[in-house]
Amino acid sequence: MNLTDDLKTWLSWVIRIRFVIISFVFAIEYAIQQLAPTSSDPRSIVYLGMAVILWYILNLFFLIYNQISQDYLLQAHLQIYSDLVIITAIVHVTGDLDSNYFSLYLVAIILASILLPRSQAFLVASVSFILMGSLLELAYLPSLYANFVSQHSVLNILATTSLTPVDLGTLQVKIAVSLFGFFAVAYLSSFLAERLRKTGAELRDKSGQVASLQAINENIIRSMRDGLITTDLEGAITELNPAGALILGCSHTTVVGRPIRAVFPDADLPDPFAERITPESARTEINYWNPKGEKRILGLSASPLVIPEIGAVGCVYAVQDLTLEKKLEGEYRLKDRMATLGRLAAGIAHEIRNPLASIAGSAKVLQSMADADDDQRKLIGIVSQESERLNKLVSDFLLYSREQRFVFREVDVVGLLEETVLLLKLNPCLHQGLKVEKSFPGHPVRIVADPDKLRQVFWNICDNAVKAMREKGILTVEVRDPDNDEVQILFSDTGIGFTPAQMEKLFEPFQPGFRNGTGLGLAIVYQIIRGHGGRIHMNSSLKQGTCFTITVPREQAPEVSPRLEADSL
Repeated sequence: MNLTDDLKTWLSWVIRIRFVIISFVFAIEYAIQQLAPTSSDPRSIVYLGMAVILWYILNLFFLIYNQISQDYLLQAHLQIYSDLVIITAIVHVTGDLDSNYFSLYLVAIILASILLPRSQAFLVASVSFILMGSLLELAYLPSLYANFVSQHSVLNILATTSLTPVDLGTLQVKIAVSLFGFFAVAYLSSFLAERLRKTGAELRDKSGQVASLQAINENIIRSMRDGLITTDLEGAITELNPAGALILGCSHTTVVGRPIRAVFPDADLPDPFAERITPESARTEINYWNPKGEKRILGLSASPLVIPEIGAVGCVYAVQDLTLEKKLEGEYRLKDRMATLGRLAAGIAHEIRNPLASIAGSAKVLQSMADADDDQRKLIGIVSQESERLNKLVSDFLLYSREQRFVFREVDVVGLLEETVLLLKLNPCLHQGLKVEKSFPGHPVRIVADPDKLRQVFWNICDNAVKAMREKGILTVEVRDPDNDEVQILFSDTGIGFTPAQMEKLFEPFQPGFRNGTGLGLAIVYQIIRGHGGRIHMNSSLKQGTCFTITVPREQAPEVSPRLEADSL
């Protein structure tokens, strides 16, 4: 707010105060006339009423003028000097020396000190003294020129209405006291007004600085990527920044005022007022379920909220969403385990395959011997069968451990799935109670991929689905062709599903889900999808079936990223 705005505000205030003063003056004089009618000239109430009405009219004019004019300094001069004229008239008609309203001059000087510069306040004091001195002279005039005054009507109007005889000594004392009083009030009031203006300016500057700092702090808090929660000493939440609201999945208004324990009911919150605070004790990781029921992993750290002059007034909690970070950590651990196991599998496979071939050959020779009885042939058949199973396991080992090589070309996903479904339906192991349903677009869905690798993926997943449904169920194969750079393939079955423990290690090697399984099928699927730059997502629950969602890009990047999102929900 600048000086012009200050003057505008003070002018409005002075106009309102003037209405009060005018009403107060008339009320006092009317009361005096009613209580002591002989103590003053009866005509004074009439003259006073005329002066008060004129003053009201002028004040109404000032009120209107203040709304339409922006020359506030001119308005201040008009108001102050109009007040001096009206005050002089009121003092005159109420008895000059006998008047009770000499103090109105002091009020006018004080108002001038508020509205005008200091030099102008002294000028108002001077004009007030001149006007009051003129009234005192009028009070002394009849005693000197009584005959002359009585013969002139104009002088009769200006003649004093004082009923008290006036002598020269009284006149001199009045003038001296008025001179000292007016200028003393002008000095003190202008001094105080200047100090008030200076203090107001400093206060506005400080307020502006505080507002600026507050705005900066608010912008910093709002711009933070991490969540920020503040509480009072009782644990009630007092503030939540936008990042915190996004992490918690709730709005500012629904959280503020609630206890922080109600927001994190099952969490072991860190104690910000612990005697010994270590990085481990000041920070914790918690599981949080947002209002949508989604599980998030949050990092939570706490510290006291301290104001130096007061002390601790609350707590500050910093919140980070670690869900994706933990997910990536699990993925990296999975990749590391898979790489280690792959190298181990390659070494073991080469060491096992040679003696395994000898065992299988010897079993066939023994099986062809004519003198073997039935029990011996049965044992030899078991050896041959187990040798074949072990050979398949070793082959899968080698396939998994060997670096995948892809031959990319444009293929029709729908055509590949049609082939897989047809082979599945013609499989003699498929029970009559099992059904395969298709949901394919009516047009080819072309992507750049290795068709042989995709056939292996599709067959492994379909084979697992058939085993999971046993003798009865429905396998649904669906292709979604959204208007973007990716294609989705879904395999849904109504089988037995997976347990939470199985889902955590689903794409790791050596995790068989069925009898006589090698535990490498889904690990190889994972590897192939990763090699295509795609993602695989599995959603499963016991006795309700499983749904695999495979997302592959339409075009292959020059260098396929090894990153794969393998989520188990």
